[in-house]
Amino acid sequence: MMARTCGAVLAAVDQGLRRHGLSAAGRQALAALDEARHPLSPTALSQRLFITTASMTSLLDTLEGRELVERRPDPEDRRKQLVSLTPAGRGLVDKILPELVALQTAIMSGLSESDRRHLIRSMSVIRATVAEMDAVRVARAAPRRGSRRGERAKRSR
Repeated sequence: MMARTCGAVLAAVDQGLRRHGLSAAGRQALAALDEARHPLSPTALSQRLFITTASMTSLLDTLEGRELVERRPDPEDRRKQLVSLTPAGRGLVDKILPELVALQTAIMSGLSESDRRHLIRSMSVIRATVAEMDAVRVARAAPRRGSRRGERAKRSR
């Protein structure tokens, strides 16, 4: 249920914002840089977006090619880089964010104010739980599902 709901919401947002020509990860990267209000390292940005550093490098190459972000040497350690929005990137964020808020408001419009507050609290608990759990350990500890044919064969004996 949660995966289908998330998928439907993300699909609606993608459809609504498609005309800007950015992937969801691209939009998230621009929004994270805007929210940070200061340049971020590619590693810090990848951690905020929950993607690998290799994926972040590819994403930054794309965003830099579109002149939406720029990478500069870190003044404290020139071996490292910092990423910031360009004026064009900031302008695009200024266009996208109000549209995103409108989409989120429309998506939530079927819920009462009380239901919205409850949903937000529940999502906060879920995010905190996900952040602390060991997903690999949980998945590996899951009981294995028996095949239906195997169960029928055992019963018929």
